[in-house]
Amino acid sequence: MSYTKDEVIAKIIAVLKDFDGKRNPSVIMQKLGWTKDTVNDMCGLFNVSKFSEILSQIPQIKMEKTEHGTTYVQLVPDTEHTQLNAKQEESQMAETIKHHDRISALKNTLSEGLYEKDEALRLALLAAIAGESIFFLGAPGCAKSMLARRIAKAFKTDGDGSVQYFETLLNQFSTPEDVFGNISLKGLNGESESGKEEYRRLTENMLPEADIAFLDEIWKASPAILNTLLTIINERKFHNGSTVQDVPLKALLAASNELPAKDRGLEALYDRFIIRLPIGFIQNEDSFFDMVEGTSSDFELSDEIKKLQISNEDLESWKTQIDAVQLSEEARAVISAIRKELTAQNETLSEEEKAAGESFAIGDRRWKKIVRILKTSAFLNDRTEVDLMDCQLIEYCIWGTEKQQKKVRQIVETCIQQNGLDCDTAIDDINDEIEAFTAKVEKDWFDMVKTAAKPVSYKMKDDTNAYKLLKPTAVYFADQTVKPYYISIDDFKWQNYNDRKGMLFDSKGEKLGPNYNFSFSECSIVNDTVTWTDWWRNYNGHSDKTHSMQIEMTPAKTYLQQKEYSDIAQETLQKNFDKAYYKPIVDEIHTEIKALKDKKEADAIPFKANLFANQSYNKSLTAKLDEAIRQFEDAEITLAKQHNRYFNATLNTDFSEGDVILKDGTAFSSEEIESMTEEQKKNVIAVVCIANDKTFALGISEKKLTWNALKEYALHYGDALPKDYTTNWIVPDKAQLYAIWENRDKLNTSFEALGIEEAMLTPQEYWSASENGEAAAFYQLFDENGLQDHTTKDHVYAVRTIREWSKI
Repeated sequence: MSYTKDEVIAKIIAVLKDFDGKRNPSVIMQKLGWTKDTVNDMCGLFNVSKFSEILSQIPQIKMEKTEHGTTYVQLVPDTEHTQLNAKQEESQMAETIKHHDRISALKNTLSEGLYEKDEALRLALLAAIAGESIFFLGAPGCAKSMLARRIAKAFKTDGDGSVQYFETLLNQFSTPEDVFGNISLKGLNGESESGKEEYRRLTENMLPEADIAFLDEIWKASPAILNTLLTIINERKFHNGSTVQDVPLKALLAASNELPAKDRGLEALYDRFIIRLPIGFIQNEDSFFDMVEGTSSDFELSDEIKKLQISNEDLESWKTQIDAVQLSEEARAVISAIRKELTAQNETLSEEEKAAGESFAIGDRRWKKIVRILKTSAFLNDRTEVDLMDCQLIEYCIWGTEKQQKKVRQIVETCIQQNGLDCDTAIDDINDEIEAFTAKVEKDWFDMVKTAAKPVSYKMKDDTNAYKLLKPTAVYFADQTVKPYYISIDDFKWQNYNDRKGMLFDSKGEKLGPNYNFSFSECSIVNDTVTWTDWWRNYNGHSDKTHSMQIEMTPAKTYLQQKEYSDIAQETLQKNFDKAYYKPIVDEIHTEIKALKDKKEADAIPFKANLFANQSYNKSLTAKLDEAIRQFEDAEITLAKQHNRYFNATLNTDFSEGDVILKDGTAFSSEEIESMTEEQKKNVIAVVCIANDKTFALGISEKKLTWNALKEYALHYGDALPKDYTTNWIVPDKAQLYAIWENRDKLNTSFEALGIEEAMLTPQEYWSASENGEAAAFYQLFDENGLQDHTTKDHVYAVRTIREWSKI
């Protein structure tokens, strides 16, 4: 649901009226019933990043902080409200309208008709407001001069005059006159107001009187021009003859298709360009054709946007406020990390690279100006602290060569990522729980099976199965000496000879005996040793008739084998197990992931609102949160793998007559009762019976009562059972009683197997829930003659209870 600002304010005030005294903003949010998503929507409506900032915009609310930094709010009396209203309106203009929203609207307007130049425009605007210079590296025809003219339109003079803009294209033949103005001939001739001969320049409409200046191909200029420029940038002063002239320059934008040449003394001037940015041609095809087919009419601001232009008074006022902006601990950590990394990078350079100027050399003065750029960004984004997103701007300030420019993105991004949004999670606890869950799965769902070592079987040439002898040794075989490699026992027999068996084989699997004399009278395997008695040598009384050799064995194995259950037992057991052990961990994981995603979204609000930083850095800022989320997602996958070891998702089994039901809802088939533990048998609460195509649980208790006690008995039958099964027990009607009696053999078999003989159905009178008018009730006589209906209300008969049943 969408609200207007007035509606939101009215809701907040209504909540505060219910409170006496001060309240923390979080209490107000809870009273409003707002979720984090709702708060984010409301912050978007008010163009702020925090709920407390919404409260600060409501004149009827007074805010204060304790010495510990805790914020409290309360409604103010009407007399105080009038005074507070004026102050807060002034504060709101300064903190909300004049900063983020104002600069955003101005920036968006200035970027109209500029294609793929948003980065250059926002950085140039930031540099201009910070009073710094920016250098663009790019080929001619990249809209650099158009961009500079747009920046000039962001400003206005304090009076009726217009902002002075100066632009020139420099080359090796350019003279100081092209930049600073012609020499005054009247001054040289003593025709000036002073009457003295003096050397001075006519600076009107030239750089010394410009508010915004753009110098294209700056490095092609002569030393005379560049040295004078250095003084202007440093001091905002122009030495014009014997006078020193103040230069109103807000920002100098310079461009070149090359970097300053080495060993020409240009390092000092180059260092004054705090922001440096490569700029190129349009890449996107749609943007390209929009540009070439678009009109080239002069760009003008609307009257509404002109109200947002920045005056000298604004800049002067903002200076002290920008100075007051603080570096957050995170920002300090990032800057320290970057400085250390630059030093480490320098240490990896070869002597040739160092000689080529590839060392990072960021001096203290430059770092001070970089920090001012960061503070200006924070201030214009309505913050009093430099945050991690502002630190992205360092990327544009620390490179001097094209090789360095390719490195700095990775350096800055890595340092921000390492110091990005952090979080404490329960991942270690979750992993411990998964480990315990795995142990529980193996204990409850698997049996440890051990297999003994057994001989490895090989196929011989005649397709006989034989065992491999590990250390073949020459032995007598009948009347010959052979060296066997394989031995077959029961698998080889001579036809028509039942008193002998077995054969020895050579290394190629060929038989070593040509006839029935070559066989064994006895042969056995104990552990890994085979022992055989030669038939022929035994028959002829030779003493060397028995031999033993070691054979190749498969090692003994121990493995887990899943326990086997009936379908109904498997289905109900796994659902119970999931409810008790699996689902709580899954819920914990989902809660943690949601909390992390909520934190990521909430913490990213000011980052996404940043007017100047590269938004692609958001992923770096939230990298630790993303990694934490990934860890929980991996944990859920690990948990699911354990879950899948026992869970059969295809089961949808119907109950059968005689199945037994336990207190926890688990069911076992009648065939499984014998294998149930004594503890499980003690927990049985009912046996399944089917009546009129419905499944019922037949209680295991039987009482003898009068008719008027039946209702109360059924009502309280489940009192001692688990809470899920305490209600809905009834006395069966005539049809249900009949179905129960018809299936008594199956039901009694289950009762007998459970050892609950007192629960067995026996030939006697049983009450039904059916009435015969007002005077009597039906009971049924179960005996060898079958079921017979009778009516009475005065006698004591047996009663059983049933409950309609479904799987958990």
